[in-house]
Amino acid sequence: MNIVTEIANKTAARIDKNFIKKIVAAVLSEELAGFAAKEIEVSIAFVGSAKMKSLNKAFRKIDAATDILSFCEEEFLGRLKKGILNESEFLGELVIDIGQVKKDALAANIAAQEELSWVVIHGALHLLGYDHENGESAAAKMRQKEGYYLKTCNPFKSK
Repeated sequence: MNIVTEIANKTAARIDKNFIKKIVAAVLSEELAGFAAKEIEVSIAFVGSAKMKSLNKAFRKIDAATDILSFCEEEFLGRLKKGILNESEFLGELVIDIGQVKKDALAANIAAQEELSWVVIHGALHLLGYDHENGESAAAKMRQKEGYYLKTCNPFKSK
């Protein structure tokens, strides 16, 4: 399976695109193993705080900063639930506020790259239909997956 991760950096921050692509590929290739899809595409945009706050207000009705927003391709999720994927699939887009990620890392006393790893894993899982806001059981399952991928696809300890 070929995982295509398009990354647009609309900030002045330096982003290690290969690091991001490796994390996305690790999560998606394992979660979608066994499906016939030959190509999976994900788009990631890094934006500033003002843009992220605007997006969060427009799409979630929350007038505050956030680290990541996930925009799932609903048709993909429908096919995934049925267990039948097309040969080529677009999963959706992740929008990340790298400034917020760095603030969150500082507050948690961890490396910014570790926080970014968690954010990317978290977003990729959302694109696959995981949702921590669907009750305790769904939140626990998503946290378990996040911990697993933090341990297996990057050098940082679990969050």
